[in-house]
Parts: sequence; structure tokens; C-alpha cells
Amino acid sequence: MMSNLKLGVEVLSAHDLLPKEQGTANAFVEVEFDDQKFRTAIKDRDLNPVWNEHFYFNISDPSRLPELYLEAYVYHANRTSNSKACLGKVRISGTSFVSQPDASPLHYPLEKRTILSRARGELGLRVFLTDDPSVRVSAPGQEFDMLSTPTTAQEQAAINSIPNPFQESRPNPVRQFQHLPRDQNHPAPMAAQPYYSEGSYGEQQQKSFSAVGNKAGAPQPQVARMMYAPGPQQPIDFQLKETSPTLGGGRVIGGRVIPGEKAGAYDLVEKMHYLFVRVVKARDLPNMDITGSLDPYVEAHLGNYKMTTKYFQKNQRPEWDEVFAFPKEVLQSTVLEVVVKDKDVVRDDYVGRVIFDLNEVPLRVPPDSPLAPEWYRLVGKDGMRDRGELMLAVWYGTQADECFPSAIHAGSASVDSHLHNHIRGKVYPVPRMWYVRVNVIEAQDIIPMENRIPDVFVKLRLGHQLLKTRAVRSPTKNFVWNDEIMFVAAEPFEEDLVISIEDRVAQNKDEVIGEAIIPLTGLQKRADHKQVRPAWYNLRRPGLIDLNQLKEDKFYAKIHLRVFLEGGYHVLDESTQYCSDLRPTMKQLWKPAIGMLEVGILSANGLSPTKTRNDRGSCDAYCVAKYGQKWVRTRTIVDSLSPRFNEQYTWEVFDHGTVITIGLFDNCHISGDSNHSSPGHMDKPIGKVRIRLSTLETGRVYTHTYPLLVLHTSGVKKMGELHLAIRFSAISLINVLFTYSRPLLPKMHYAQPLSIVQQEMLRQQAVQLVAQRLGRMEPPVRREVVEFMSDARSHLWSMRRSKANFFRLMQVFSGVIAAGKWFGDVCQWKNPVTTVLVHVLFVMLVFYPDLILPTIFLYMFLIGLWNYRFRPRFPPHMNTRISYADVAHPDELDEEFDTFPTTKSPDLIRMRYDRLRHVAGRIQTVVGDIATQGERLQSLLSWRDPRATAMFLLLCLITAIILYVTPFQVIALCLGFFWMRHPRFRHKVPAAPVNFFRRLPAKTDSLL
Repeated sequence: MMSNLKLGVEVLSAHDLLPKEQGTANAFVEVEFDDQKFRTAIKDRDLNPVWNEHFYFNISDPSRLPELYLEAYVYHANRTSNSKACLGKVRISGTSFVSQPDASPLHYPLEKRTILSRARGELGLRVFLTDDPSVRVSAPGQEFDMLSTPTTAQEQAAINSIPNPFQESRPNPVRQFQHLPRDQNHPAPMAAQPYYSEGSYGEQQQKSFSAVGNKAGAPQPQVARMMYAPGPQQPIDFQLKETSPTLGGGRVIGGRVIPGEKAGAYDLVEKMHYLFVRVVKARDLPNMDITGSLDPYVEAHLGNYKMTTKYFQKNQRPEWDEVFAFPKEVLQSTVLEVVVKDKDVVRDDYVGRVIFDLNEVPLRVPPDSPLAPEWYRLVGKDGMRDRGELMLAVWYGTQADECFPSAIHAGSASVDSHLHNHIRGKVYPVPRMWYVRVNVIEAQDIIPMENRIPDVFVKLRLGHQLLKTRAVRSPTKNFVWNDEIMFVAAEPFEEDLVISIEDRVAQNKDEVIGEAIIPLTGLQKRADHKQVRPAWYNLRRPGLIDLNQLKEDKFYAKIHLRVFLEGGYHVLDESTQYCSDLRPTMKQLWKPAIGMLEVGILSANGLSPTKTRNDRGSCDAYCVAKYGQKWVRTRTIVDSLSPRFNEQYTWEVFDHGTVITIGLFDNCHISGDSNHSSPGHMDKPIGKVRIRLSTLETGRVYTHTYPLLVLHTSGVKKMGELHLAIRFSAISLINVLFTYSRPLLPKMHYAQPLSIVQQEMLRQQAVQLVAQRLGRMEPPVRREVVEFMSDARSHLWSMRRSKANFFRLMQVFSGVIAAGKWFGDVCQWKNPVTTVLVHVLFVMLVFYPDLILPTIFLYMFLIGLWNYRFRPRFPPHMNTRISYADVAHPDELDEEFDTFPTTKSPDLIRMRYDRLRHVAGRIQTVVGDIATQGERLQSLLSWRDPRATAMFLLLCLITAIILYVTPFQVIALCLGFFWMRHPRFRHKVPAAPVNFFRRLPAKTDSLL
């Protein structure tokens, strides 16, 4: 059945377009969708044209709507040459289309069509979906001609008076244009054809990109996708939003705090009042079972909330020492009931209870000492006070109470007592890590197991790290390697360095000749690049574990090693772009702190469900913040899509060129209906925020909601928002300014630098080591959390990230390209007034060269002073446009999230390999062209082309004579005027020096 769904587009107006001819433009719009194209009328000499024209497109397959794009191109019509020039474009994804009642006019910024093109202004569109059967799709029109297109109202009325059999009568006529021809030959499946079809790559680039959010099971396209630079602006929903909350220190407005009541230690979070109930212990409890035993536990009832302690088996004097926290806003009763029960198989028995009137509960304000617990007699069901005693303490407090981190918080879902440790907030100190440098020099008296020339290498193992030297063959018993190997070790040193010498007897068979074990605790620690003395270590025969045998085997073989701990390096356990700590390992080399970083984790809003509970979406969220050698984890807010944390943490800052990372995760230990806790489940990342401290003003409080953006195989997705309050305080402004003159990394990184490959390998080892140590703490920080926070996968190949870096590079050089284009316009005399002024300035600088540098620096000062008005008011956040995440193809994202090594099908791997070969081929061509120009430059004096070298030497001699006898100002004036000469004195062909340079030989003739 044919669908009636259509796409309506109202082209309203444009604003501030780029001028093309004499400061104006003849603007019109071409709208393309689903292989259909329509065009508006031409508005002559108008940079702010108004069209108000309607177009209706047929949607051939509504199920493919999320994959389609609506593209609107604004052109300038050149009536003289009957051509058009693009002024900018707008690209709208099919996922953003709404119904007609919900559609409203929007003004989209015009983007560049290509990398080197220019664009400016906005285009107003109203886009909507309609299934009204009375609406007809716009019929194909005649070929469009720039010279005869009607632009006036009279000409337009004359054209509209011609009857059109394909269009019904309506008061507002619709401008039509031709259909683009559809491809009738459907491409073969992906496995049956190469990734790039026949034809030039430029023709394939005209194909439009598929939508990021395509549905599962949609066919993957088989043609190359167009790569273009997205604009820096991203959707409003993905941008930061500044807030003005009332925190503990007062109301925050524009980064300034308006003091309220007396501020305490927690002045960056909202003050939350809690009812704390501390259950300490019990005594003289009665026997409840027939056997005379008692398995006691305590329940705290407050309205509909019930909190439970763990139970003890056969214990009449239990000690719990647990604290319950009830938020004041959920208090539904004025009575707190604390009940002691006996754990039983069928039904728990009632032992006794204590009742508190909440109106009589005291208020504790730190720094007051903790409230002393008190013994209360338990009252039985019969009203008798002979059921033993329970030690309790009940008080009102805030999150500044020292019991708050260890308290069990009342939530909307009950949590088993054995899971309470997994939902508490904790602070995790990261172990101090060292580089272990091993220089394997030589070995003596090595006797192989077999009578042959051995192929000997050294294997070194430290924990889970295993490395080898190169294999060496020697007819003697002595072997020399002189190889250097590095490991990562963490205090306390629990693993020893195991060194074994092995002989490769076959392709996959190695025999151990001898081994040695070196404890790390006795190694020398080096703080600078001074050489460490090597030492000889005795090797033992493999398999000797008896002490008597070891004493008899005093001498077997020796290995010469230089082993020591590097304390002058900073052990990188995170990506170099997002380092949170840059100090060396040895504390003696640490500089004093320059400031303090305070972070208030307020709340999260609008989280996407990560699990189901009672047939509804749920989330058990907690935050992890990482900076320096301290990780923090907030408490888990159970079963809430808008959790409120209101926890504040503090770090010392030693270098403000560092980054703090804050991530939000779903706790996998608390299961939902379809997610039972098991070791195989992982804490799901909801999103993370990075903030560079150098972008923060000193003393200002930044209160923003940060969008939590996560990249999936289907595209970028917003998982919610995280509300933070951040303040960076400097101890001394002079120390902060002096930090800019210090090296970014410790001295050893420059005195004895590590290679890029070595740094990346050691970083991966450090991340695994941190994950291993943090996973041993209680509650553990799971491995997937550490890898997500440390960007452990950032070193893997990603087509999306490669494109993003390419466009970042183009953005860096965009200013140079724009300046070159402006100077080209000056040389072409596009604006005679500007060209004359440039000539005047050039003459002034030639005769007064001492003004060149002052003019440049003064110009830079004025530019910076002008940009101060437009300085950023908030920290930078992850940008989907810069990251190339919102336009990346789903297959590229699927490749990015693929495991290493891959687990995909051979056909898909072949397609991706062909794509990678094509991209690498283009890079190879560019690198070859650059090398060719350099080789041509070298061939000027190499006599590779004897005639060209002779001509160049003769030119150099004549030039030297002329420069000796002619003042420099005259030479500079002549060259400048010649370079900026009028187009009448220019030729269409390249100049003679350019032709001469292009004819020079290069080494491309020698390539195979």
C-alpha cells in the first residue's frame, strides 16, 4: 500500500548573505530530498531575501526516513555567465522532522559546502511531515534558466497563469523543479562488491551521508560517503546551561556568590537535612528459638520506609554499628520505630522495639562532637520492658556530618544488607607508580641443553607484564644483548622481577636455561639521568626449589643487568591530552601546591533508563571523579532517574594545566527485573565530563548542567545532564603565573625521553595496574570504570576521530588560507581601494622596516583586546560537531567499538580494509607530493638536471651582483609591486619561475 506521508518545506527568508557582485547577490534556494529537487525564485540584489515558498516532497519509504537528509543550498545567480555560486547550505537530518502542528520556523546557520568555500548568514525554514491526502507532491517543472527566470511579480503572475495539468488549483502557487533521475540498478550486496564503486572519487562524494541514528537492520550503503567539515555549533540540547542554584554558601548568580546564611565546609552543594539513626549494639536479648538461640537484626521504620541491618547468627550481644539516613523531604511520619527481630526460616519473630518522637530529636551541627549513643529498653508486644536493651543515637544533621559517607540512605527500593558496601561513597588513593628500567647487558657461562649453537633470548616478567629481548646466536658461552626494557610497578611492591634465559629450540618451543628473581624493594631509586652501576646476578637452574640443592648449586651462570626504579618520570596512566597529574614519582621532586580545586556534585537530571525494575525503567546512578592521585565515588542513588548527590570534594592543585574527569555510571550490583548481579555484568557508563583547570577563572563558582553524551554504534546519544559546581582557588597568583614558564612534564621526560610507542605501551600497563589495585578495594572500582575514565581505547584506530583531527587541522590553517585568499584578491585588484591602501602600507614598511615587528605585535594586542568582549563564560565541553560524532556513519562507529582483535565477519572486514586502503592511498599521495616538492628544491644544486642547475647558478650569480649594488629597499619595492601588479599585466599561464620549478626532477622516477 502506498504511503500518503509527505515532507513539507517552507522556504521563508535568508539573512546576512555573503555578497558576490558589487556588494550584493542574486539569491535563490535549491531544496533536495529523497532524489527530488525544487528551486525558488531569484531575488535580485538582495542580501536579506524573502521567498515564503512552499514545496512538498514524496517520501518513497517512510521506514528509511531517519536515514534521509533534507539539504537546502543557497546560490547566487550570475546572469552574465548563466552560472551559479554557492553561498552556503543547510543539512537537516530526518530524525528531527516533526508533524505540521508542532513545526515552527527556524533559522539555520549556513554551513560551508566545501572546506575552502565561504559561508555566512542564516536561512529560515519550516519543515514538517504531513499525511493529508489532499496535499499533492510538487510536479516536475521545466529546465531552469538563469537568464529567463521570472523575478518580478508581473512575470511571476504571467507564468502562474499558464495551466498546469499536474497541479491542482490553489491560491499560493508552488515553484517546481525537475526530479533527479533515480538509480534503477540496485547495488549488489556488500560482500559481493568493493567498498568503492567504479568512477572517480569526486563523483562518489556527491552522495549524501546517511543518518547517524539509522534503525537496526537497515541496509548498509556501499558507496563512499562525503567528508565535510561540520560547523563548531552543536544542537542546543547538547550545550552547557548555566544555572543559579542556592548552595550552602548562598545564591550563585553569574559565578558570583551572594552570601546567605553562615556557610560551612560544604558551601558548593545544596544543604540537605537528614534524620540519622545509628544502631550500635544490643545486650541481654531473650532466647526466641526452641534451641535457645537468637539471630538478631534491626529494622528502622519511618512511614513507608524501612531500613534493615545485617543479622548475626546465635548472638545475644550483637554489635552492628550501622547508620541509617532518612532525607528530611521524605519524612512521612512524626514517629520513628526501631524494631529488633529474630531471623527465622518461615517467619521472623518479634523481639522488641523503641519508639522516638521526631519532634524531640536534637539537631547536630558540625564541628560539634558526635552525639553519644544511649541504651534504650526494648518493649515487647505485651508492653513489658524486659526484652533487653538496644544502644541507639538519633539526631538531625546534614551531609557535613562525618557519618554521612558511611550511612545507608533510604531510597525508593530496598537493598539487601550484603550490598550496602557497594552503594556507599568512598575516597580511593591511587597507588604511587614507578617505572622499572632493566638494561640487559650480557650473560656468561650459558650452556644450552643440546649440543648446538643456541638461539638465546632473555624473558622478563613483572606481574602480568611480560617482555623479551631479541634473540642472539653465539658459538661461545657468552651472549651480549644491551637491550633496554621498562615496566610499571606500584607501591607496595608485591611482585618480584623474574628474569629467565631461554633457548629457542624450535619455532614454538623454548627451553629455560636459567632464571633469577629480583625483589623490587631492594632496587636503587634514580631521580635524575645519572648512570646507575650494573650488577651481576646469579642464575639458578630451572626447577630447583630445594634449599639444599640451591646451596650446592652455588655457581651456574651469571647475567649482567642494570636494574633500578625511575623516580624522575611521571607515570602516565591516562591520555596525555587529559592528564590530571604531572608530578614525578619521587616526592622529593614535588613542587608546592598552587591552589585548591573544589567540586560539588549536585545532581543528575533526565537520565535514560539502563535497566528495568517492576516493569518500568530504572537507574542506580553514582558518580566517579578522578583528579591527581585521588579518585572519589559518590553514594549510589537507588532507583532514580533524577538523583540528587550533593556531595563536595577537594583536591590540591599542583599544575592548573590539568584536567578533572567526572563520570556517571549505573551500579550493576543492584539488579533489576532482567539484570541479576553476576560477575559478568558491568557498570554501564552514562557519560562523563572533562574540565581543564586553566579555563577556569580564579575564585569564580561555575554552576552548569553538563549534557552526558555517549557514543554508541548507532550514533551519539544524550543520556541526561549532570549538575556541577566548581571553584578553583589560587594560593598565590604569582605562583600560578610562574607555572606557565615551567616544563609541562618532569625533567627526565626531556633529558631521557621515551618514544611514543614506549609511552603508549607503558600507559596501557599503568591503566591495568590501577584497575587491578582499585578493584581490590571495598567497594571496588570496576575495571570498565577505570578504562572509561582513563580513555584506555583512545589509541585504537577510528575513522571518525581521524576525520575530526583532519578538520581540526584545517580549522587551524583556515586563518592562513583566508589571509592568502585575501592577499590574492588584493593582487587581483578585486577592491582597488584596498589594494591601493596595501601598496601604501607596503611602501611604509619597506622604508621603515623597524616598524614591522611593533606593528605585528600591536595588531595582535588589539585583536586580543577586541576578543575579550567575546571570551567564553563557561568551561569547554564535549562538542559533537568538532568530534564528528553527529554525522559519522554507523559503520564507522561500529568499527570504532569493535574489539581488538576484531570479531566481525570476513566480508565486513574486507570492506573496511578497502575503505582504509582508499583513505591511506589519499594520504600517501599527499605525502608523496610534499616529498616531491622538497626533492625538486634539493635538485636545484645537485646537478641532477645539469641544464637546470647551470641556469640556477647563473641566476644566483646575477642576483648576488644586483643585490650588492642595489639598495634593499629598491629590490623589495620592485618585487612587491611586481607581485601585486594589475591583472592587465598578468598572463593566464603560470609564471616562468613556477614552470622552471615544476620541471625539476624528483626521486619519483626511482620508485618501483
